[in-house]
Amino acid sequence: MLRMTLPVCLALAFLSSSSSFCAAFSRPRPKFQLEAKLTETEVGPNDVAPSNVAPAAWAEQEWPEWKRSHRRICSLFRGLCPDSTATAFKVTAMATADCLENMLGIGSGWFVLAVLPCAAFGLSRQEVDKAAVGLCRQGPGSCVDWWSRGPQITPVSLKVFLTVLLLIELLGLQAPQSDVFTLPETIRRVRAHPYGRTPELGLRWGFACGDDGDAGLMPRLTYIFMPNLNDATADSYASMFSILRTSLLASWCAFLVLPCNWASSWACFVWGVVVYVVMASLGIMYQPYCVSVCTCLFLVAAACILPSLEKSPRARAWLGMFLMVSTLAPFYLSSGLAKLRYAGWASVLSGSWLTQVLQSASDRSAVPGFVEWIVKTPVVAAVMSFGVLLVEFLLPLSVLFLASSSSDLACWLRTGWILLTTFFHIATIVIVGPNFARQLPLLMMLLHGVWHPVRSTDAEAIDPEQMTSWARRVSFATALLVLWMCNALWSDFDHIFGATPRASHHDMQWPLPEMSMFTSTSASTNYVRSLSLEIAIAVALSGKVCYDISRAASAVKGEQADSCTG
Repeated sequence: MLRMTLPVCLALAFLSSSSSFCAAFSRPRPKFQLEAKLTETEVGPNDVAPSNVAPAAWAEQEWPEWKRSHRRICSLFRGLCPDSTATAFKVTAMATADCLENMLGIGSGWFVLAVLPCAAFGLSRQEVDKAAVGLCRQGPGSCVDWWSRGPQITPVSLKVFLTVLLLIELLGLQAPQSDVFTLPETIRRVRAHPYGRTPELGLRWGFACGDDGDAGLMPRLTYIFMPNLNDATADSYASMFSILRTSLLASWCAFLVLPCNWASSWACFVWGVVVYVVMASLGIMYQPYCVSVCTCLFLVAAACILPSLEKSPRARAWLGMFLMVSTLAPFYLSSGLAKLRYAGWASVLSGSWLTQVLQSASDRSAVPGFVEWIVKTPVVAAVMSFGVLLVEFLLPLSVLFLASSSSDLACWLRTGWILLTTFFHIATIVIVGPNFARQLPLLMMLLHGVWHPVRSTDAEAIDPEQMTSWARRVSFATALLVLWMCNALWSDFDHIFGATPRASHHDMQWPLPEMSMFTSTSASTNYVRSLSLEIAIAVALSGKVCYDISRAASAVKGEQADSCTG
């Protein structure tokens, strides 16, 4: 059966790639051409083309015609088409529709019919190496042991996650946030770099508060991957990324079919990760919304550990701890710290910051009447604000402090946080509009790992020649957690010393975001207080991790001494 499936997958990949190469040579033009041109006086000395001066205006001209031709979509999804929304969201809506209608000439939705059979076939053949799980012994207490005991990510759960991720991308379920697979369509729509000669002329205008002080922090990655992007070259770049997208889809379908311990399976997965991360990073430049950062970080970690994932319980636990401790928990904690930093503690506790957000998002909400009721009821706004504080500050902080615990309390705490966060994202989509659909499969995968943990007695001993590899993995996970905290500290330091204006965000978006969406400064903003809180958290968390490691080492030494005397 496997021999029959592989040629079919390769044939599909060849046909898809052939369609992409044909598109590359035909250089298709977008449906709606610009009628107005910028005057030559608006072109700066460093601009490649007039479109790079004001990409927002370049994209806005296509919006009215697109809305007229997609009345049904706009009527069904109210939050997708408001004229008051930022230009980046309009570009995303148009690009998502283009991808659903025209990807490789048939539309992206049809490729779901290729993904699902590959996933079903691969999952039906995936087996866990029982011998590897049964014959394990505990190694010496160390930092490596701390990172290799906890929720585990199995090959099956990884393939299920990848299948759901592909469905989200192919069906455009991330809208109105950017879809990674729509990068070629976005380039064809904007036909320019997304930045603009001044901030208000770029696509990121409307995402930052105050003086838009964070605009200079975000790296301009499009100049690296598309240095001479302009109206004349946009179709060529779009075709190139369309070919890469096809190769990503084909390689991940092959990974779903093949066993995880095959070298070809790992190669297919790694290639897909490289293309996905590059496209997601460029997508953030066009819509500075950090909806794909956790997915990218997890995929990179999975690519590093995949060859050992099937046979090593310790490897599965490391990937689960990476997802929980280095990715999801600091992601949400950063969002909570940003709200305390900008909105201020009094505003967060009273819910006044949430009232401002709801007032500005009423045109995107699926339940505008409910939003108006919340705005008029301060008690409800305060309760909802406390729920946000619970999901984005108190619970992720507790999860980090109990990361090494295998007690029932820690298990139920993680479960409660994951379920509340899932409900929080669903409510956010309905009430406010932002769509964090990519977070949901990550949360569900972690929930499965929480109830199938690797304990200290399950983790196999590490061979001496593998210690270097394990040291690198632990260093990677630890460094990422430290960088999350340093990013928050950096923001407060820059505000205190005047490097960033008081009313501006300090968010570089890539590679690690500040998570400052939906926040603006208020009378209760106090950067010294938020800095003190972050320092206290960093010191306490470092002390807790060191204590857990030393206690585990002492316990192992005691067991070894008892065995020697016995």
